[in-house]
Amino acid sequence: MAQTYIGSSVLRKEDLRFMMGKARYVDDVKLPHMLHSAILRSPHAHARVLSIDASAALEMEGVAAVYTYQDVVQAVAPRPIPMRRGAYSGLERFLQYPLAGEKVRYVGEPVAVVVAESRYLAEDALDAIEVEYEPLPAIVDVWGSMKGDVLLFEEHGTNLALDYEGSLGDADSVFAEADYTRKEEFRCHRHTGNPLETRGLVASYDPGTGDLTVWGETKVPHFNRGVLASLLEIPEHRIHFVEPDVGGGFGIRGEFYPENFIVPFCSMKLGRPVKWIEDRMEHLIAANHSREHV
Repeated sequence: MAQTYIGSSVLRKEDLRFMMGKARYVDDVKLPHMLHSAILRSPHAHARVLSIDASAALEMEGVAAVYTYQDVVQAVAPRPIPMRRGAYSGLERFLQYPLAGEKVRYVGEPVAVVVAESRYLAEDALDAIEVEYEPLPAIVDVWGSMKGDVLLFEEHGTNLALDYEGSLGDADSVFAEADYTRKEEFRCHRHTGNPLETRGLVASYDPGTGDLTVWGETKVPHFNRGVLASLLEIPEHRIHFVEPDVGGGFGIRGEFYPENFIVPFCSMKLGRPVKWIEDRMEHLIAANHSREHV
């Protein structure tokens, strides 16, 4: 007779390695000749990028490379990051690229990446990159966005990404005939997931075989692999995802982030493994936020 687990208490099998401190997270992945990356992020919510000068950073000891949007488009065709869910018609106009080009549209948007022999050297090199911005008025709430006085994408002439209405029955008649109606504005404030383990990736490209192996959060591995293959212009079957243990998620690991392209791109350009581990401050501005509904 087959064993049934319905209504039974099933013993967990994965706890012992965590209790003994033997779990293996992405930052535990250490490969020969591995480089480390740090990402320069926009300090502005809305600004034009007038110039980027990375010459001083490139001259620093231990720095292997500095890449910007211009370096990416010289290697692969520029493609924005597609949406995993809610891909309604019209939303594709407002997608972002892995590295900002002529404009930044939120605090924390990646502008450049430094790859160096250690994370310390990469962080120091970030300070040597000179970016000239032209700050623009920022949009801080939905009503300001709806006015259209400030446009994040001027070429589209609107900030309205999607206009959707729905009702059940004749709502207008019900309200019109009601003895009493009340109108309120409700706000659901912004928040973000804040897991014990921040985001991180290790990418290792083998120039001999053309295989790319990526360790890190892959909550949606098949979608992410397809997106990465498209952005890097390599066959999807050449990409291999490895998911180590994960220190929590709370919704922030279910997307394809700019870093999911940036780190493998660096490994392919340099022919060496590249690691990126997000620090806590970086997580709070760079990982997805939620809500802010009105």
